[in-house]
Amino acid sequence: MVENQDRKVDQLNLLISMSGVINSTLDIKEIVRYAIEGSTRLLQAEAGSLLLLEKDAGELFFAEAVGEKGESVKGIKLKQGQGIAGWVAEKGEPLIVHDAAREPRFFDGIDKRTGFVTRDIVCVPVRKKDRILGALEVMNRKSGRFDSDDLLILTALANQVAIAIERAHLYEESISDGLTGLYQHKFFKLRLEEELMRSKRYNHPLNLVMIDIDHFKKVNDKYGHLMGDAVLKEVAVTLKRYTRVEDVVARYGGEEFAIIMPFTLKEGIAEAVERIRAEIEKMRVSGIGITVSVGIGHFDGKDVDLSYKDLIQRADEALYVAKRKGKNRIEIFA
Repeated sequence: MVENQDRKVDQLNLLISMSGVINSTLDIKEIVRYAIEGSTRLLQAEAGSLLLLEKDAGELFFAEAVGEKGESVKGIKLKQGQGIAGWVAEKGEPLIVHDAAREPRFFDGIDKRTGFVTRDIVCVPVRKKDRILGALEVMNRKSGRFDSDDLLILTALANQVAIAIERAHLYEESISDGLTGLYQHKFFKLRLEEELMRSKRYNHPLNLVMIDIDHFKKVNDKYGHLMGDAVLKEVAVTLKRYTRVEDVVARYGGEEFAIIMPFTLKEGIAEAVERIRAEIEKMRVSGIGITVSVGIGHFDGKDVDLSYKDLIQRADEALYVAKRKGKNRIEIFA
């Protein structure tokens, strides 16, 4: 009895601490990470995941997962109603499953794909008022069984996560380009300054990638500005799809985009950016082929006097060379 009371007190204290951490940031990626770390600690579980709902597609995707096979589930999507998380998101009701193998709502496809063995689950909806944002679930309690107290604690955490995600979405809307959804130029410059300072402090490499759509004026002149807007949107989607969590993707202006890519060495940056260029070249927007020219400004983290304007100039000069050499190519200035 006393041990159980002590566990509840520890859970409440940890919940208060995690709620403060989750609400201390406006970065959705950080919110998601804190939510999963907090949920598995709170319930002393082996694994956990946060699935968010894609409104247009009506599917849930794994925003974050921790545990033995956490990385393996990223990229997997579930339909609403599919699996425990899908059922919870569809019904808006929490659920405890003590024996996953015997539960008809349990979807074993993820275990088969990853090699993970799910024994038990507690899953709760992540909701803001009447709107479902996703589902938060933890699996395999390290000792004992999930109970109604665990359900209440996880629900309380999920409520804090929902509030934090909504605040972060509102903030992102205020700093995002209305057409492409990428970060605005002003925010991009602030982040570039921050990343440059961090690069100097910890002596790690930093890259600034400038991307310009080739012959964009001809697209506008021949097909109209609505087609030009469609091209900009599709390029933005590709940039987001083929960049990492830590990269910052922005619309620099007009038909130019910029990507801040920290930690990548000079030897590896060309390969990473070439993949993006090649994917854009494969695109067809209403039958129209698109290519881009790319300039990379590389910083090795050693020159303490280098300014963010100097790095922009490096990327600009590299982009100019790429254009002059025939477009649809990459050049690096280091």
